[in-house]
Amino acid sequence: MQSFGYILNHRPFRDTSLLVDIFTEDYGRICCVARPAKKRGKILKGSLEPFRYLSLQWIGKGDVQTLTEADERGRHTIPPSEMMMGLYLNELLLLLTQKYVALPELFSAYKYTLHKLNDPEVNKQIMMQFELYLLASLGLPLIMPTTPQTDEAISAKMRYRFSLDDGLILSGELHNPQSRSINIEGDLLIALQGMKSLNDEHWKQLRQFLDAVFLLLSPRTINSRKLLHL
Repeated sequence: MQSFGYILNHRPFRDTSLLVDIFTEDYGRICCVARPAKKRGKILKGSLEPFRYLSLQWIGKGDVQTLTEADERGRHTIPPSEMMMGLYLNELLLLLTQKYVALPELFSAYKYTLHKLNDPEVNKQIMMQFELYLLASLGLPLIMPTTPQTDEAISAKMRYRFSLDDGLILSGELHNPQSRSINIEGDLLIALQGMKSLNDEHWKQLRQFLDAVFLLLSPRTINSRKLLHL
């Protein structure tokens, strides 16, 4: 099989091999064993680093396959000061996406976000836009004109709850009292429908909301988030 993709993470495997987590355009997140060479070969050790756009080929069946080729087609120049943001993106994908589920729109959003991380003036907002794409790909969209259960228009004057079980509902109408949920203001939900209309207070509220959502979603601590001043 073959696809374009990015390395999310790699770690030693046996004597001379690496276990590599890859986010591909056509197959989603995959895991492969790679045997890179230092100077010559179809997989050079230096190519298996994050933020390089690769043409990839692999073979095999099962949960872990064998990477046979990794040809670099480009790389994103991310300043050292912003590198942790890229690692945060990778950690989110590793923790929250399922293996072998194609997510081409999320892949495009990831590629675009990496490209924009060289602009410190906009990267915090670009990061949050990617996080919204990720939630939507997980079946938890926030940008919607109505509440899914009642089909009633979002009102700027109302407060809502965002539940992992029930989705977006009016505050106080949880179907499952044990459901983990987070408050979100109707004013912010309406502003999200036109991202350019978000003001500084909206962005602040959105950052707090997203942090709370990923705290509920993640099976473990998102280590890179601790090091980011967002």
